[in-house]
Amino acid sequence: MSAAAEIVIVGSHCPGIFLRVKRPPLPGETVIGWDYQEPVDGGKGSNQAIAAARLGGRVSFVGCVGRDAVGDSGERWMKLAGVDTTYLYKSETTGSGVGFILLDEAGVPAMVSSLGANAELTAAQVDAALDGLPVAKFLLTQLEIPAEVALHALRAAKARGLTTIFNPAPAPDAPAVQDTAWGRLDFVDILVPNESEARLLLGLPPADQTPLPEIAARLREELGVGAALITAGEQGFFGCDALGEWSEAPPPVQVVDTSGAGDMFCAALAVALAEGLPICRASRRANALAALSVTHAGTIPSYPTLAEAEAFLAT
Repeated sequence: MSAAAEIVIVGSHCPGIFLRVKRPPLPGETVIGWDYQEPVDGGKGSNQAIAAARLGGRVSFVGCVGRDAVGDSGERWMKLAGVDTTYLYKSETTGSGVGFILLDEAGVPAMVSSLGANAELTAAQVDAALDGLPVAKFLLTQLEIPAEVALHALRAAKARGLTTIFNPAPAPDAPAVQDTAWGRLDFVDILVPNESEARLLLGLPPADQTPLPEIAARLREELGVGAALITAGEQGFFGCDALGEWSEAPPPVQVVDTSGAGDMFCAALAVALAEGLPICRASRRANALAALSVTHAGTIPSYPTLAEAEAFLAT
């Protein structure tokens, strides 16, 4: 299937492990926890790949996992969804990435993540994958892999004529416009941050109150991206490109769990664009399907099939 893939997703597999506690431990302290869970959960890359494939996208995943149970399960989940894993590399020395989440009685998480083998993905491996995917039209990447590899993937894809989609999550440590290693992102066709990531990219404090349409316009002007789509939870999203601005609130749904909604948005956007929809329509469809995903618990289990998505969109 790899040669026929239209959407290339370069990213992570870094599932979360959960444990409930009354409160996180102090240094040197042991506390008793309960409700240990290892849910069906990926990293941002594998989540997006699975979500896109379930919607009917022809997807190839490029990433690195360990030769362990975590890597094996991630590969199995992707294959079951129809994702091509030809370019899922296996580290010989490092285990797969994982995240460990402690949830206190109020549900507030304390998190520790280890990128593990995700940190070993190289630019050369990305180039090999792109060379082996001759009909690819879109590349989507995030920041749970080394930032320099994600940026290389975007540049290399742009040079090959692909449409590039960048989800700058988790948020970078330093604003892109102030970091000479980043510079302008004029090789990014579509930038998809959430509200906090968008402000960080512009060097604004988290409490900044600049309206999101203005933030989207500034992202285009200051970073040089073709279009900016800011996802904003209950507010929906705000878009801006050379033709103007648009936005849409999400459809009313019963919210169960917002985990992975941003990944659903990115995946649905890529699939809609691959189907030939213009960015305004594609982003509105992505917004609706992200809303659908929050009506179910978890990440991967919440991502709809094509039939489920079509039935929801019809309403």
